[in-house]
Amino acid sequence: MTPNIILLNITCVSFFLLAFIAFFNPLKVNIIANKWLGVFLFAVGSAILDVIISGTNARSDYARVIAFNELSRFAMMPALYLAVLHYTSPDKVLRKTEYLHFLPFFIFFILTASFVIKPGWSVFNAETVPAILKIVVQIFIRLSIPTQLVVYWLLSYYALIRHHKNIQLVTSNTIPVNLSWLRFLLFGILFMILISLMDRLWGGQFLKMYSPIGYLVGTLCLAYFFLAQKEIYPYETPELESINAIINPEQKSVLAKPRFSEETLLLLKSRVTNLMKTERLFLDNELGLPELAKEMNVSPHDLSYLLNEGFGVNFFQFINSYRIEEAKQLMLSEKYRHLNILGIAYSAGFNSKTTFNTAFKKETGLSPSQFIQQDKGGTAAAASLQ
Repeated sequence: MTPNIILLNITCVSFFLLAFIAFFNPLKVNIIANKWLGVFLFAVGSAILDVIISGTNARSDYARVIAFNELSRFAMMPALYLAVLHYTSPDKVLRKTEYLHFLPFFIFFILTASFVIKPGWSVFNAETVPAILKIVVQIFIRLSIPTQLVVYWLLSYYALIRHHKNIQLVTSNTIPVNLSWLRFLLFGILFMILISLMDRLWGGQFLKMYSPIGYLVGTLCLAYFFLAQKEIYPYETPELESINAIINPEQKSVLAKPRFSEETLLLLKSRVTNLMKTERLFLDNELGLPELAKEMNVSPHDLSYLLNEGFGVNFFQFINSYRIEEAKQLMLSEKYRHLNILGIAYSAGFNSKTTFNTAFKKETGLSPSQFIQQDKGGTAAAASLQ
């Protein structure tokens, strides 16, 4: 047995194990999304098993298994797309229409069921089937998987881009729920698509030699991020309904309608501003839109409207503007000179240096270190004038 086959065996078993964990979900987070991810992982494991069988020259001994593995390819990308949709949506409902994405899977299942039951027979060698239908079916099968790879990859990536914008409407700390691991997974899939195309066009023994290592490393990374995932929208049903109305594109026309009179809007602006200054809630690095809405005694939907119409910002921008001002005060204070950049970020309510640096530079045009250096230069110049 070659080293590549050994690596592929380990990777195959790892994917099946991850599929089992994802589907039964002992973490009890993102339940529907993880079930669809489990289907995707199982399909990938089946595809790798197909490669293993081909590498051992035993295809004739595993005809039924190969037929099943080929069938699973039609479920792979639709399952990944539905997983991404459920990860990125607060609406935790499984819809019957989602199964339409598996229409090619069911068509291919009908075509291969007879072969699994009676090996050696299929629609392609049945004399009663018209020749034109055989040609159409063959074209459909050849084009279906490549088309699914491209279309569902683009749809999944678009859903993630929307998610990165939507979570800023409801949370002040996006890193734990930004699904960066899914983005890495999508780019890994894109990389493997390119490898497959290069192999078909030019051949690539180098790629074939080292791709099993890439599969195994990718599996281990996926396992880590999967087991470390958090619930994306950890709220009760009424709050989820409000959040869904806020981020759902179909609800934007509703959001655009005035929800308060001008007088009420000004009053609520004053209340939320005073709440930030007196209670300093922005220092809570887990603060979300529903939590602040409870403090305001309004619905999350109303608070989102207030921030959009009253301040012209989303929740993420509103909270982090206070944190940036707090960070500035800390950096200008002699009392806190002992703190490094990370210490200042934490003290101001951020829980990520990356988020702090990005938000600070967007707000001020300077990085935190540049701001400190600028302040030191100004202080030195003032001292020289005295």
